Amino acid sequence: KMFKKWLTWPVFYELTEIYTAPLNIMWFVLGSAIAQYHLGTVNWLNVTLCLVSVFIFDLAVNVSDNYYDYRHARDREGYAQKTNPIGRLQLPVAGVGRLALGLYLISLIPGIWLVMRTGWLVLVLGLVGYVIGIFYTAGPYPINATPLCETVVALAIAFLIELTCVVVSTYGQHPLTWSIVGTTFLLCLPLTLIFFCLQLANNTADRDEDILNHRYTLAYYLGKPGSVRLIQAFLVIGGIWPLVNVLLGLAPIVTIWVVLLLPIMWQGMRPFFEVQDKKKTFITTVKSVSLFFILYPVLFVLGTWL
Repeated sequence: KMFKKWLTWPVFYELTEIYTAPLNIMWFVLGSAIAQYHLGTVNWLNVTLCLVSVFIFDLAVNVSDNYYDYRHARDREGYAQKTNPIGRLQLPVAGVGRLALGLYLISLIPGIWLVMRTGWLVLVLGLVGYVIGIFYTAGPYPINATPLCETVVALAIAFLIELTCVVVSTYGQHPLTWSIVGTTFLLCLPLTLIFFCLQLANNTADRDEDILNHRYTLAYYLGKPGSVRLIQAFLVIGGIWPLVNVLLGLAPIVTIWVVLLLPIMWQGMRPFFEVQDKKKTFITTVKSVSLFFILYPVLFVLGTWL
């Protein structure tokens, strides 16, 4: 009943940012393909449990971000009332907090089942993920108010999730070795660098607002021109890194084709390089890099299973 009054589908859609969920699936697509390509085995039930847990956890983190960003906001008139969905849609703050907690608890159900099927290593990886997700905005020193936030998020989403997927895919068939960790890292490096670009672009667009709210991200320290230069550098390295993986014999040869996206991504991000605006130019950046997030795993899958 409490949720019934205010928690409509449009409100849920905005608070959870569920529209970003299809990208979550791509991380698992890549993780299972890496397991198949390098170790020749995938446990689909484990992968599914892991996906469901991460999917619900991601919704919880997004609700929690909105909740804590609203509570921590120093700029009450502007950010808290006009930008944050809680103020803008006049939602009950305690209700949004309960929604986040509820989603966190639901995400534990498939997570616990998965740990019972696998073991302590998956528990540790899961705990690391939970700590990063929860303390991204919670607590007195949230990660998203520090210059480490872009790096932590990129590594957690574009590497840790895939590594966990490899571990649960091959559990009981192959022990996890440092060689597999290293291989997974190199294969995820293009996604990690480009995800870092997306995070930094987001924080560069939000820089003025973040400063008002005492959030000092990397964009604060680099300034807007410095941030754009780092985004450009990482975009190029991430965009051509699949060539390195193919040359090292780590990836199927077909993944080379993803390099053709680099000029397309660059072109799509040019408006952002000129003007860093959340509403006008950031969305083209999201669309440009999303192509890479989808095509790279898809090509890897084609090279693995065909």
